[in-house]
Formats: sequence, structure tokens, C-alpha cells
Amino acid sequence: MARPVSWLPRLPALARAVGESVRSHYTCSDIERLFEVQPRSAQMLMNLLPTVRIGKSLLVEREALAALLGRLEAVEDPALELAAIRAEGKPTVVRRKLRELVQRDLSVGVNSLPPNVHIERSSLAIRFTTVEELAASLWSVATLLEGDLEGFAERYEAVSEADAGETAENAAEKDDAAYIREWLADKATL
Repeated sequence: MARPVSWLPRLPALARAVGESVRSHYTCSDIERLFEVQPRSAQMLMNLLPTVRIGKSLLVEREALAALLGRLEAVEDPALELAAIRAEGKPTVVRRKLRELVQRDLSVGVNSLPPNVHIERSSLAIRFTTVEELAASLWSVATLLEGDLEGFAERYEAVSEADAGETAENAAEKDDAAYIREWLADKATL
């Protein structure tokens, strides 16, 4: 009797992680970490999917992995469906040119910027010694602007006097609402 597949109980979380990933391809070691399996199990999982060869490495497209997980998630018995997929045989190697390769997930947020990028009110500073370092820093800023524009704007844009007045007005309204709630609570106990 075959051993049960260790990652099947975590199938919804795995499908969500792969579906929400910005990664374009997964290596065997990425699959090991994601599925929390040994190298041989990761290799067996990769054999179920169409692969792309880059040099000596084989990569699995995120869409193919997401489709496999979605297929397993859609059935009542994922273990039986996985056995059926294994019986279908190995898919072919993808032979089209690779247009995009993002091999790591990115955390998008103001706190995810590299240490050489500093954001202050009305100031964005990037310190660099090589052009490659500048390019990587600019890319991380562009990724931040695409993924968390509001967070960047909060740190970068200066607070105008009108906004400061509105903030004080909102604080006064919150204090008034808290006072009324306390008064009503006291009134209800009498």
C-alpha cells in the first residue's frame, strides 16, 4: 500500500499560495519548500507537469502548477485524482521561448524596500555604488508603486494644512462620540 501524500491536507492553502504568487516559474527546490516534501517527492511532482528547460534546470510554470492544484481541489477524492494524473504519464517539455522569468515571490510594501532606499516626506533617496544596485533599487520602487501606491503616498506626500485640520476635526468627533457612548452607558445603568 502506498504512503499517503503528505501535502494533500494543505491543498487549499497551497492552491491559494500558488494562485496569489507573482512568481512565473518554480524550480524543484522551490516545490520542496512550498509543499514541504523531500527532493524525490518534489521531483515526482514535477514529473506530473509540463516543464521548461533553462540550461540544465527544469522549471514548472506557475499556471501549470496552479491548474494541477485546482484540478485536485475540484474533486471529492484528491488522492484518487492524483493517482489518475500519474497514470496519464509525463507531459511534454514546453519548447516555446521563455518571455518572463520571476523566480521569487516579492513582498510589496514600504517596509520591503532595500536598505539603500529611503522615503521621507517629499523625498525619495537611493544610495548606490554600481549601476546594477541602482537598477535593482529602482525596480523595487517601481514594484512598490504598482502594488502599494497608497502606502507609498502616505510616507512620501507632505500633509497639507487642510488635511491636518480635518484630522483634528476627526479626532474631536471621535472624542464626542466616545463621550456620548459613556453617557448612554451610565444612563442605562440608572
